[in-house]
Amino acid sequence: MNTILQAIIESEEEASKLENDAKQQALLILAEARKKASEILEKSLLEGEALSEELLQKAREEAEEEARLQADSKNKALEQIRLKAKERLNEAADYIVERIVN
Repeated sequence: MNTILQAIIESEEEASKLENDAKQQALLILAEARKKASEILEKSLLEGEALSEELLQKAREEAEEEARLQADSKNKALEQIRLKAKERLNEAADYIVERIVN
């Protein structure tokens, strides 16, 4: 009877040891998972910041290009207005001279 009781106690101690070992292993796995998650999050944040900066720079460049194109377009329109005004001024001068001569 004593040996059976001793066997049960040893089995319970072994079960308790296995349970503690499993808990320790689970804690290690959890700690490693948290560490990896933290690393992934940090990497994602850095990549996100880099991507944001890249997109922001691209948007700035596109805005500058658009502003340049609009300025070019405005300058061309102004030049056309100047040419037309000069042409009309010449026509007006010719008309006035013709009226004075006749």
